[in-house]
Amino acid sequence: MKTLPALLAALLLTPLLGVGATRFYNYYSEGLRFMEQKDWMRAVEEFKSAASLEFEDAGRKRTYGTRFIEYFPHREMGIAHYYLGEFEIARKELELSLAYEDDERTSEYLQLVRRGVSPEEYAARIENKPDEQEESVDPVVPVPKPKAEVATRSDILPVGALTYDPSRVTQVGSRLALAVMPFVGKGEAKDLAEPMTEEMIAQLVTLRRFKVIERSALDKVLEEQSLQASGLVDDKTATNLGKLAGADAIVVGSLNIAKNRTKVSARVIDTETGETIVAKAEGSEGVSFADAEAVTQQVAIKIYNELPLVEGFIVKSEPSLFYIDIGNEKGIRKGSKCVAFREGEEIKHPVTGEVLGKKVTKLGELIVVAVYEKMAAVRVAEKEGDIVVGDKVVVK
Repeated sequence: MKTLPALLAALLLTPLLGVGATRFYNYYSEGLRFMEQKDWMRAVEEFKSAASLEFEDAGRKRTYGTRFIEYFPHREMGIAHYYLGEFEIARKELELSLAYEDDERTSEYLQLVRRGVSPEEYAARIENKPDEQEESVDPVVPVPKPKAEVATRSDILPVGALTYDPSRVTQVGSRLALAVMPFVGKGEAKDLAEPMTEEMIAQLVTLRRFKVIERSALDKVLEEQSLQASGLVDDKTATNLGKLAGADAIVVGSLNIAKNRTKVSARVIDTETGETIVAKAEGSEGVSFADAEAVTQQVAIKIYNELPLVEGFIVKSEPSLFYIDIGNEKGIRKGSKCVAFREGEEIKHPVTGEVLGKKVTKLGELIVVAVYEKMAAVRVAEKEGDIVVGDKVVVK
């Protein structure tokens, strides 16, 4: 069996096929990288993206040509959920993985979950084993921060704060990729701009709706372009940088503290069109760090709620446009990005026979150019297959 680092290295060397197309093994590769970094939430999102395109775990999965990899998205999701303290989700993912492929690593973590062994307890067991026994132990990911520091969104959000559940909507490939640009601090807020940028990133990751670009990836782009974060004052420049970092949209924000009041404003700008998709602001009395954090969280929730995940169908085709049966009444807006896909055969649990979903084929990505009450006009931004009336769409 290949070690995790070896498999990761092999995958990172795998080139993309097609222009702009991201394959299941690229998502899987990113998930493994995040596992190495103990970034469990981002890892889960990448494995979800991979499994949406290639669902079954397998000891030998073809990528292209004669290239094969070990492919265990459900196992790795289960392990990530274990380290997040989400044992029930971890159990389901690990049991599903084991139903597809008998694997020692999967069985080990499944036993930990079933026995209720915490990540901290497991780490203590490993550390206390004699050196000669440690070599025979299957490699495990290092222990994360205490659970209090990796709280899930249900731990930190007020009841009713969120208006939809991403897990109830079909996922095809990646969710909308957001890059959070360095916030601008105004008035007395200059010293809080950096920590509130990090707070916005953390909140958007915790909401588990978006693929949030790592700060390090954005910093790398800034370095390559010989720009300083403090110099991001031009929307066009920021949009181009976000696109280079792999973002579908950027979040440009500002923080202002004046007259004993804190205000946070943020805009979500599409990197393809340069248009503002969402603009939100929140304020509160008080000028403490905690006040700024609370207001930033409120803005993150508003961004989440303003970009709902909905799905529908292609209902009409024209030479340069398609029409979908999703409109204003479902919260879609001009500039929204969608994925066109075609459903295939049902995916059934290999042991219980339960229908888990359907296989999907991604056909391309669409951008909404006009919105009506019950429908919207979209144009093709990226084509991977023939799109026809009757195919399905889901907001990215």
